[in-house]
Amino acid sequence: MANAHTAVLNRHVAGWHVLLAGGSVVIGLYFLFLELGPSWAGPQVAAYVSANATLMIASLVTARRHRAMAGMALLLAAASAASVTGDLIFYFLALVEGEVAYPSAADVAYLSSYLFMAAAFLVAVRKRSPGWDFSSAIDAGIVAVSVGYLIFEFVVVPTLTGSTRDVATLVSVLYPLGDLMIITVGARLVLGAGTRGTALRMVGIYLGLMLYADTIYSVQSLEGTYQAGNYLDMVWMVSAFLLSAAMLHPSAPQLVARASAATPDASPGRLAILAVAAVIAPTTMSVQFLRGATPHVLVAGLVCNVLFLLVLARMAGLVRAQRHAAITDGLTGLRSRRFFEQSLHAEVARAARSGSEVGLLLLDLDHFKNVNDTYGHNGGDRVLVELAHRLTAVIRPGDLAARYGGEEFAVLLPGAGPETAAEIAERIRRAIAMAPIAVGEHRVHSVTVSIGVAGLPSICTDAEELVLAADRALYASKNAGRNRVTESVRFVGR
Repeated sequence: MANAHTAVLNRHVAGWHVLLAGGSVVIGLYFLFLELGPSWAGPQVAAYVSANATLMIASLVTARRHRAMAGMALLLAAASAASVTGDLIFYFLALVEGEVAYPSAADVAYLSSYLFMAAAFLVAVRKRSPGWDFSSAIDAGIVAVSVGYLIFEFVVVPTLTGSTRDVATLVSVLYPLGDLMIITVGARLVLGAGTRGTALRMVGIYLGLMLYADTIYSVQSLEGTYQAGNYLDMVWMVSAFLLSAAMLHPSAPQLVARASAATPDASPGRLAILAVAAVIAPTTMSVQFLRGATPHVLVAGLVCNVLFLLVLARMAGLVRAQRHAAITDGLTGLRSRRFFEQSLHAEVARAARSGSEVGLLLLDLDHFKNVNDTYGHNGGDRVLVELAHRLTAVIRPGDLAARYGGEEFAVLLPGAGPETAAEIAERIRRAIAMAPIAVGEHRVHSVTVSIGVAGLPSICTDAEELVLAADRALYASKNAGRNRVTESVRFVGR
């Protein structure tokens, strides 16, 4: 009975659960040590530093466990190590000198952590979407421009106007710029295409918490109201423990898993984030005006124009993606049956006017049901995708290949006479049968196709008759033993 109870606990209590629970205890102890006074300064420092130290350890563990995550995890470990170094330097100077000069050596460590953190997120972005992801770049741009405006208006401008032009001013500006750099790359990661697991959501919450805490810290520092040990320490610690949990979560490898979709879905949550980001600048300007403050109208106007253009580009991308989805088969990437039929009618009408030739091929995978029954639908999908690749590799430029049904494909051959169409069909048959197709990690399966060929001009007078003739030729191939090409009698004897 005890063993069964232990097994249940082992199944439900994961390392990241323990980390979050332990982090809550550590945060509570940190504020308890603050209340107990200066005599507890050592334990207080240890509790605070443990947040980033935990992130460093969790990142190193992840780098060891998951080779694909090593680059991102090691950079996160470097970022957290830099933060730990900065904390230790800061508290050492505070204990020895009583007051820490600004800037100090601690700021060098803190600023370097921004570079490592941004690099870590950039590595994840490049792994998830190696190519250029237009939609995700636009989404990240909208968020970055909006956040950049807030940082400029409430942090950079007050820093530059309220201080002398010295090293301290420069360092004060570098902090919000570091936040902007991390938010830009982090937004590209969170809003990009790919699996949206729990670890990615934790990263998104981490970015929001860090932006909030750093911004409030900068504002309080400028106003002279910041006091060490206030609630911002809790926010910073929570964010570090949360990112640590993300690295240990079972879905962490999805952070660097290559996205299967070319573009991210336009989900309600994504659109809500973009809507909020798009109205930040005009809303902020309006609030400042109502409060009697003087907003930077020129900068706000430029930001609004950039946001408008970015939103317009995003809308154009959505329209283009919808059009592409409407004419493309989602599994194979070939054209859809509806698009193919429209193209076939247009080509037949053009051929009728000009007296040119048109060829049509209908292909059917032989014994495809056996593939699904033996290897499952995932194995069947692999066969269909590979067949599409081999098909498009051997047809001519200008030919149109489409997925016509479940395991049936069609190829439109503009300007192809009987000999050319038959030659292309035979080339397709050989290309598909030449090598087995992987249906699993270590399993392959040989497949063949039966092909029916028909064309115009012949006895066929329209697209429907052309399809019917190719379909009859296809069934003739299947009835003759499969894995062969059969030409329509009408096409041969026209």
